[in-house]
Amino acid sequence: MLLGKEIRKTVLSLTFVAFIIALLVMTISQDVLNFSDEVIVFPKQGADYGIQQKEVPELIMPAAFSSLCEEFAANEYIAYPIGFYKSVKLNDTDREKMADIISTLSGAEQEDGSIIIGKDDEVSETKGDIEVTLSDDISYEEFRACMKQADDLIGGGSNYSENNLLNYSYVAVTYEEAIENYNLIASKDKFTGAYARLFCDFVGIILSIFPVFIAVTVCLKDRRAKMNELIYARKTSSFKLILTRYFSVIIAAMLPTIILAYISNISVWGQYSGMSLDYLAPLKYTIGWLMPSVMISAAIGMFFTELTGTPIAIAIQGLWWFIDINVGVSKLRGVHTLFELAPRHNALRNTQTYLDEFNTLAANRLIIVGAALLLVIATVIIYEQKRRGELSGYETIKTHIAGLANRKSKSAA
Repeated sequence: MLLGKEIRKTVLSLTFVAFIIALLVMTISQDVLNFSDEVIVFPKQGADYGIQQKEVPELIMPAAFSSLCEEFAANEYIAYPIGFYKSVKLNDTDREKMADIISTLSGAEQEDGSIIIGKDDEVSETKGDIEVTLSDDISYEEFRACMKQADDLIGGGSNYSENNLLNYSYVAVTYEEAIENYNLIASKDKFTGAYARLFCDFVGIILSIFPVFIAVTVCLKDRRAKMNELIYARKTSSFKLILTRYFSVIIAAMLPTIILAYISNISVWGQYSGMSLDYLAPLKYTIGWLMPSVMISAAIGMFFTELTGTPIAIAIQGLWWFIDINVGVSKLRGVHTLFELAPRHNALRNTQTYLDEFNTLAANRLIIVGAALLLVIATVIIYEQKRRGELSGYETIKTHIAGLANRKSKSAA
């Protein structure tokens, strides 16, 4: 059976062994293989229920405004445009624009990038500390619009971006909110879903990058063994061969993941004796949350390897993964976008956020699956053209480069 042969070829590679090791290291080191010490219990009156990010304008507006004024005075803004620290200094033109934003928020006058404060018919100019206060007439909607302008001036990823504004608003979880959270976990997650989600948060980091290595290894193995000509001559259709190879990579990556997901989830089943549990949660979350990441990673690996005959897919997927993981640091609480590679939800009890973001998450996973299938179809077309001798990928590129080099040598001679 062709699928069995491809699966054996995949799992017997050193790349797959490295994948298994990485998977085990991630799950063990991040404590998501055993949740026995993370039991969710019904809240007790008077206990500490922790803190939470909550959109409270009365907290966000003065704190964010004060921070903006301090950074404006120093002309040094902290930002994480792709998840890494960056210190931003504005030029004179942008500094004037930032002064306009502060003036709008405070009601103070400004001139040439310096804040002018009018008080009791006296005018003072501040070039150091910014002695202005937030105007009482500014609405929260106007405030957010100004903060977005400030974030754009800084280059994105600043303390004033839409997601990061919540960092200025941490409040204590009340007893009533703790009960509501518990009831949501019990009714919507059936407890097991919460643990499956946290498992996916960490494992998704591995599954969104390692399949590209496996796919590239599988595709290059025949070339290194000089088996391409023999395979091209087979009667097996290109569609069947590529699809079989593709699914062998997905199956090889998903089976150990599903096993680990159940090992992780089973660790808490005994703690909820007599309660309604969703025993399919590990399977549903692993397939719905993680498999699309595996599919796109493997598809990129196969497509670019067949197109170029090189492992360049690793660099392409690696770049996307690197940017996505670092940007995802600001979305750990469960906020999603349509084109993210590895969705994050680094919280056990944050069920409401998951429900609020579910439609975006589902759309993202469907987009990723669609893109993966399109790449697989494109890989089939490329493979068929190569079998017919109409496309030789990297060999054609090397021939053209060699030809150009020879012409230059002859011209020099």
